[in-house]
Amino acid sequence: MLTEFHIGIDDTDSPLGGCTTYTTTLVFQELLSIGIKPADFPWLVRLNPNIPWKTRGNGATSIHLAIEEGQIPLVEKVAIRIVEETTNKTERRTDPAVAFLKGPVAYHLRDFSNRALHDVLSVKDANHVSKATGANFHATKSARGLIGALAAIGAKLDQVRHTFEVIAYRTKDNLGTKRAVDKESVFDMDTKYNDSTFQNLDRENGRVLICPHGPDPVLLGIRGFDPFTLLKALGEVRVREPVERVMIFRTNQGTNAHLTRPRKISELEPFQSAVLTARVDSLPRVLKGGHVIFRIRDETGVGVCAAYAPTGPMMRAARELIPGDEVRAYGGVRLNRDSSLTLNLERLDILRIVEAFREENPRCPSCGTCCESMGRDQGFRCEKCGLRTRDSKTRVRISRDLEPSVEIPPPRSRRHLTRPQTASQNPDLMFAREDAFSFERLLKAIQPASTL
Repeated sequence: MLTEFHIGIDDTDSPLGGCTTYTTTLVFQELLSIGIKPADFPWLVRLNPNIPWKTRGNGATSIHLAIEEGQIPLVEKVAIRIVEETTNKTERRTDPAVAFLKGPVAYHLRDFSNRALHDVLSVKDANHVSKATGANFHATKSARGLIGALAAIGAKLDQVRHTFEVIAYRTKDNLGTKRAVDKESVFDMDTKYNDSTFQNLDRENGRVLICPHGPDPVLLGIRGFDPFTLLKALGEVRVREPVERVMIFRTNQGTNAHLTRPRKISELEPFQSAVLTARVDSLPRVLKGGHVIFRIRDETGVGVCAAYAPTGPMMRAARELIPGDEVRAYGGVRLNRDSSLTLNLERLDILRIVEAFREENPRCPSCGTCCESMGRDQGFRCEKCGLRTRDSKTRVRISRDLEPSVEIPPPRSRRHLTRPQTASQNPDLMFAREDAFSFERLLKAIQPASTL
């Protein structure tokens, strides 16, 4: 009789190399090579992007199987061995863990996974959930990686809005060198598959976004809404170096999954993801470099928002706000040196704008020239004809270069989780897992030839 079995992996990477998705790909493909079939693609789960001790995109992974209970020891042995082999344990910031769960994913674990998108969780929290759900784990250091490993298992990506990413990996000989990916072919691929892929490049500055720049083994990754299209898109990119292997991940990238937790200003804590609905409380300040800072207020208090210069259109929209405008601000809570908090904006919904006015001196009733003030409570005088008047200043409506809208940064400044504009055309696309024939075809496409 088959039983559900889940593997979660996190924190095998470091700034000096390694990659959690690569570790997971090796585990997934080795299990395939010994006849153990997965129930789904591996999952790449991006967690709270504001965690200060994260490595790169704060991603964890999981593998989901339907196997005979007697196969579990072998599966655990393979996973632990590969995690150990692909982790540099001497690197201070690397703290790997692999978690194992037999049976269905319980509510406690799903809730834990959801909180890992928005809040700061501890190893103590992870240990508690591990015991409550019967999950086992293997960790080599402090078990900080257990947080992501468990969260990846509980992410329920097969039941919520999700996307996919196809990742091609480099050979060991090329690690640390410049990636040999033809830029023009990426532009062509993006043009051809613009409606079904996203975050390939930033056309405003010509920057290619599918290739990382560090020493990790990822050659390129293309994100989109269905796995078949991603394989076609990958085939359009000209690569001038060997590709070691390819994997497709089901993922929460491009879904705004971390920006779904409404909060009040008084509730904010450092490093959370938050959504605040409030009114603008001050005229924006433009700092050196073009960054924009403004205050917002709700019924619980006053907060500070920041739209940084690289966010482009969002920064320019923030610059036009005035007190009284109603906004919904999405972003991550930064802890400042003076212990104050700032919401770093990732999205800004301008819900309602108020009318703006300025006061003008009265015009001369004789010649129509704008009068000048003679001093406090002394009235006004026409410079042209010398006529004096006690008329009051007039209130003039100002035309505003702003209207209700949704503002997000350009591709180069987005989080992995930020939902792209193209997602509105594919809001709920889910791969048909019941189509076993299609899934088998895809498995063959991503399995290294040496193991087929």
